[in-house]
Amino acid sequence: MKTLMVIDPERCSECNDCINACKKEHGVARAKKSSTVPIFCLQCHPDKAPCARICPTGAITEENGSLIVNEESCILCRLCMIACPIGILVIDDEKKAVQKCTLCMDSDCLIPACVDACKDNVLKIFSIEDLEDLKSDVDFTDVLDEAMRAYKNKI
Repeated sequence: MKTLMVIDPERCSECNDCINACKKEHGVARAKKSSTVPIFCLQCHPDKAPCARICPTGAITEENGSLIVNEESCILCRLCMIACPIGILVIDDEKKAVQKCTLCMDSDCLIPACVDACKDNVLKIFSIEDLEDLKSDVDFTDVLDEAMRAYKNKI
């Protein structure tokens, strides 16, 4: 099941709790802070993700609908970091591998650590199926149609 992170930037208090929770869970923050709101991996379609497509060792592969970095295969060439359209991949010096947001699918968290830590309720997780279900709500139909077109045409 394809899962996406949705952020409500107007409600973000810029507290950094999500970034700190990610760092605590994974040893390195897999999200970054813009001048105001956190930025997370776009969770690109696995067949189209620039980071996975450019990796010379095939270290970035799909697992349960999310792209995961195989630390043993990563050679730290940094091509994935260059290819990422938002520059969100990070290096974990301890593991000597690139890391990316997996929405905590590679940890014991029931929900992503950042979502759990967000006291302002700014971060939400949706599946593509959830978004399709919301299309029946007339208020959201136009917005969701545009977002789904953008997602399908994007990376």
